[in-house]
Amino acid sequence: MDWNDLRFFLAVAGTGSLSGASEQLGVSPSTVSRRIGVLEAGLQVRLFRHRPDGYRLTEAGLKLLPAAERAEAQMRLFERCAREKEGELVGPVRIEAPELLGQDMVLPALAGFIENHPEIRVELRSGVRSVRLTGEEADIVLRLIRPERGRYRQRRVGQVSFGLYASQAHIMRHGTPSRVTELHQHRILGWTDDLRGLLMATWLDKLCPRLQPALRLSSLGAQLVAAQQGLGWAVLPTFAAKPVGLQAASLDAQQLAPDLWLLIHEQAAALPRVQMARDILLRALPRLLKEAV
Repeated sequence: MDWNDLRFFLAVAGTGSLSGASEQLGVSPSTVSRRIGVLEAGLQVRLFRHRPDGYRLTEAGLKLLPAAERAEAQMRLFERCAREKEGELVGPVRIEAPELLGQDMVLPALAGFIENHPEIRVELRSGVRSVRLTGEEADIVLRLIRPERGRYRQRRVGQVSFGLYASQAHIMRHGTPSRVTELHQHRILGWTDDLRGLLMATWLDKLCPRLQPALRLSSLGAQLVAAQQGLGWAVLPTFAAKPVGLQAASLDAQQLAPDLWLLIHEQAAALPRVQMARDILLRALPRLLKEAV
């Protein structure tokens, strides 16, 4: 099997068409089709079904997709590390962090590092979902859930405190819930259906089952802005809610305070610039998290 064929498999799987894959790879659609045919013949399995709306993975293709993604990520990382010069502080440091934590804590912590090393390019991605580790595209990952798999070294950094927050104006108009049973009587900001598995959403659901939020949103940034605008109570990290003047409800319930984990990829850990960024975060984040409480 030609390992280069994995690129064609992943491109078709990702774009859903030969034309999309050919544009992504810079080759003709006929070349993409031929390489997919060679790969299927070599594996003796059909990977795609051609439908009017494009190419869709077969059951066998779906089973092979995670392994192909991992193999591609490993090859990219191998090539990247092979090109590095020992001790050179040049190139990218790729960091994944939870939404708001990236902008409120990671960026301030790395400000001096970025200023003092202009040839190092920090790439910071943040989102509300926990990053998938199978792609292995990040050098450093910050997560609120400890992973069970992946080639990453793990360090517990501290705890991220969450609470139910609202604006002072909203509290003056509608009051403050002091018991979990009172939440049904207040305007609560919730999450869209596709994000029901988030820590914040599951915590709120355990506190008050069958709660019908007054507003459903898909990002912590939107939750923060909505709470500031007086639209209701939102489950927010303390480090983001307190500085903008939001007030916490004192509920008769256990606080949400998940551990924050810093992960560094085993291969990327050998790069001096990644080591420096990691060490700065390990020193700064515990202090910033304690100060935020």
